[in-house]
Amino acid sequence: MLRFSTGFVLGVLALFQFSSLPGALVLVIEGGLLLVLVVRHAHLLIPLGVLAGFAWSHAYALVAEPAFLPEDHGVIRAIVTGDVVSLPQHRQSVTRFVLDTDGVEIGERRLAGAFRLRLSWHDAPAVTAGERWSLPVRLRAAHGFATPGAWDYEGWLYWQGIRYTGYVSADAEARKLIDAGCCWLARFRQHLGLAVDELDVSARARGVIKALTLGESSGLDTQLKALLRDTGTSHLMAISGLHIGLVAGLGGLLTGLAWRRLPRLCGRVPARFAGITAGLLVAGLYALMAGMGLPTQRALIMLTLLAAATLWRQEGNPLQPLAVAAVGVLAWHPPSVLSLGFWLSFVAVAAIVSVLTWYGSQSRWRQAVRIQLAISLALWPILGAFGVTASGAAPLINLVLVPVFSVLVVPVSLLGVMALLPMPWLGSGLLQFAATAIDLMIEALAYVNGLSFAWTSNALLNSWQLIAALLAVALLLAPPGMPLRLLALPLFATVWLPHAPVLEHGAFKLHVLDVGQGLSTVVETRNHTLIFDTGPQYPSGFNTASNVVVPFLRTIDRGHVDRLVLSHGDNDHAGGVAELVEQITVDRVLSGEPERLDVAAARCTAGEAWQWDGVRFRFLHPQTGATWEGNNASCVLKVSNRGGSVLLTGDIEKRVERQMIERLGDELRSDVVVAAHHGSRSSSTRAFVESTRPTFVVYSAGWANRYGFPADEVKARWADAGAAGVNTADHGAIRLTFGADGQVTAPAGHRTSGWRRFWHHDTGSAEPRHAVSSSD
Repeated sequence: MLRFSTGFVLGVLALFQFSSLPGALVLVIEGGLLLVLVVRHAHLLIPLGVLAGFAWSHAYALVAEPAFLPEDHGVIRAIVTGDVVSLPQHRQSVTRFVLDTDGVEIGERRLAGAFRLRLSWHDAPAVTAGERWSLPVRLRAAHGFATPGAWDYEGWLYWQGIRYTGYVSADAEARKLIDAGCCWLARFRQHLGLAVDELDVSARARGVIKALTLGESSGLDTQLKALLRDTGTSHLMAISGLHIGLVAGLGGLLTGLAWRRLPRLCGRVPARFAGITAGLLVAGLYALMAGMGLPTQRALIMLTLLAAATLWRQEGNPLQPLAVAAVGVLAWHPPSVLSLGFWLSFVAVAAIVSVLTWYGSQSRWRQAVRIQLAISLALWPILGAFGVTASGAAPLINLVLVPVFSVLVVPVSLLGVMALLPMPWLGSGLLQFAATAIDLMIEALAYVNGLSFAWTSNALLNSWQLIAALLAVALLLAPPGMPLRLLALPLFATVWLPHAPVLEHGAFKLHVLDVGQGLSTVVETRNHTLIFDTGPQYPSGFNTASNVVVPFLRTIDRGHVDRLVLSHGDNDHAGGVAELVEQITVDRVLSGEPERLDVAAARCTAGEAWQWDGVRFRFLHPQTGATWEGNNASCVLKVSNRGGSVLLTGDIEKRVERQMIERLGDELRSDVVVAAHHGSRSSSTRAFVESTRPTFVVYSAGWANRYGFPADEVKARWADAGAAGVNTADHGAIRLTFGADGQVTAPAGHRTSGWRRFWHHDTGSAEPRHAVSSSD
């Protein structure tokens, strides 16, 4: 079974590497090949598993593909009717929820079919799970930040059946309709959540309790998430295989102990069977309370199959039950193979089983220490592959916290929430106790995180390092007498080798990141890094500085920034800068409007210049003594080597462009220009375009943005000057390399390159008719 399971996992993983989904005819061919292999070569278990996994996941993907709306370009205005099927999330003045529709009206047309939408509603009335509404909305295809290291938001929505997101507009009246009586579980969970919100405990404790019991993580603030990430304890806040297994194990243990004290029952039904059955029932109730989402479904299937294999008690490889569980989980939901939780759960269980098998004769406390160390080391390459911070203090922290969570925080929180409605006094008392423990835990984590040994590894492992680390894990979990086990530690050491190719002296790379409607650019030389702008921060608290820029820096193994330039103070260029400075080391911050920032910064001035590794940096604007504000205060930076140059313009408008032409003349000539103000009509005058004469112009704009950036006439101007245009809205993050030999590579877009998968949409940016700004 191990060989077939390995092949099945590889086959499923292979399907999800395709940039476009093969059609049904290909599935028929796969079925025929599978039949031939079963009949004539059934002994070839790994190839059989690969083909079975590929064909099964292919069939699942064809059936699960969310429906398209007929107008899939830009913004769609519609009237939708449907049920609120998720717990509404309230943050500041915005309410977010998922709506299952059975009616969509676009103009005079009414479309049949079901669509699942993720909606935002500003200043919404009280919205309850299970309510039925008719809402005027503006929709667009779900669009994530296509930047290396950033979270695949599109994929996360797609595999929940959501292809479109949007917001409730004022185009018509929103009407609450008569409820159809759906979503009883979501209603019940919302009542529990509201009861937790009324507790007289800290906001952070309330957030943790809701995350642990209801699977609702919106109450975890940004600072707490960063602390959990930095200490390697984020997994404790997610209801997954760990928590479901802990609750099932505790329920089974207590039932087994009680069962043995009842001789008559124990004589008829073994205590082992009673304990496992009770554990599964408790786990099922927990999964229901958590909303029976995909991670809880996956954990429940895994636990059920492992329990069945344990009851069966067949001799053989101790990892056989785990192999059966892996096939079962992926057969139920093949996209699980893309989830960090899937890999963490199975690798952690494999580590536990291996330690108990090879060291079962040792004392319990030694087994516990070995298990925790084995789990921490085994999960390291998995975390590195997904770009998650790996803390040096994580093994020690988890050695203490996992038992505390398993026997104290999770059970007490779960019992307290279940008792809140029928016995408020008991539920409140239990949750007060749990909240005190949670507050103490957070304080302890903050203290440990500040110690010198609590270093973190932020880099994303490359392919060779991942393979080496996985081999090290396999050797670590092998029998103790195996001679090759000594190679495990040297292979683990590859984590500290350089993660990205080293640039030559005199060369540099330009990365224009996809941060939506905003700007963030990273310039890397051989030994130095510069960030030009950080992108926006949203009212929800989400910011691209922490969630796009920092993860990207991990992919290129740059944990230290020499200079952070914030062109000016507007949110779409400097949002989230305080969070960025907290997460990475920044030597110096410069800006055209330092007084508008949340961090200390010096003012950039024209003429300031420096060299890094044979690459020259020079500010061209603003001049000393001149008074500029807003867009026109933007720092303008030119980066050049002996073969090429790039001009970073911020949001300067035509007034500054004219002044720079008069003052600098031919110095403006550049091979690449990042278009000012995202391609707005307020900038990129014909005279400025002709003065710069670039080979490439890069637009940093949000997909389907309401401004229509870049404007048609601006694109035409650059094209007339011979500049090929690329847009982050269409191409994702854009990379150009300026070689030491004078060669400049063509722009490479992350969305249009090997990263693209079949669930990513490929429609263009907003129509120019929406463009708003001053004309040339």
